[in-house]
Amino acid sequence: RFIGLEDVESPSILGHCNGIVCLSPCSDNLVLCNPTIKEIKLLPKSDLPDWWGCAVGFGYDPKSKDYKVSRIATYQAEIDGLIPPPRVEIYSISTDSWREIKNNSLETDTTCFFPDYFQMYFQGICYWVGYEQPKQSVEYEDEEQKPMVIFFDTGDEIFHHILFPDSFYMYEEGSAYAYEMSYIMYTDLRIMLWNGSIALFGFNRFSAFPDSYGVWVLDGFDGAKGSWTKHLTFEPLGGIKRVLE
Repeated sequence: RFIGLEDVESPSILGHCNGIVCLSPCSDNLVLCNPTIKEIKLLPKSDLPDWWGCAVGFGYDPKSKDYKVSRIATYQAEIDGLIPPPRVEIYSISTDSWREIKNNSLETDTTCFFPDYFQMYFQGICYWVGYEQPKQSVEYEDEEQKPMVIFFDTGDEIFHHILFPDSFYMYEEGSAYAYEMSYIMYTDLRIMLWNGSIALFGFNRFSAFPDSYGVWVLDGFDGAKGSWTKHLTFEPLGGIKRVLE
């Protein structure tokens, strides 16, 4: 049950699930809010150290029948020449506590996967737009980052990833600029539902005038694999230049 608090200052919405909203106020704490019964719960402080940034996800685990908040802490500064992998902790409403888990597929021998802004929860899975980056890097370079969808199974507590549509990775050998340009063609990338399927929605800044939006639908998705099909391209309404959810 949620415990009422008198005041939460300047909250921003991180995600929502089954009528419960996860908020981030000015402080380091997270808050869960149930608007229907007008009660909120302040989560305990994280056990992880203050790192460079944290990606937060919120959803329902149908296996344990429990609500979970996932916190993925990242630290971009190099340690001994390597970018350290993210650390993950999970908060459960049933225990009202955090516990750290293995990062479960958020790294390979040479790269790390970094979730960015939380997009949505759907059928036991939390989704972020994120990227893969080499662990060893002389200095931070945008073109070293490979954008992708990163998702977390709330039941198995394992991360997976799916590459964006092929058009996002147009690359000419020896030309980092070609790779970078193919990605930045689309901005305000969002993961959304389209007729019950996972879809990617983005704004094409470099299309012929006027600018346009593109929608790709994820086909044959089985929790780890799938392929993208471009569903449509359409022009925004006059003066509308930003994706709204």
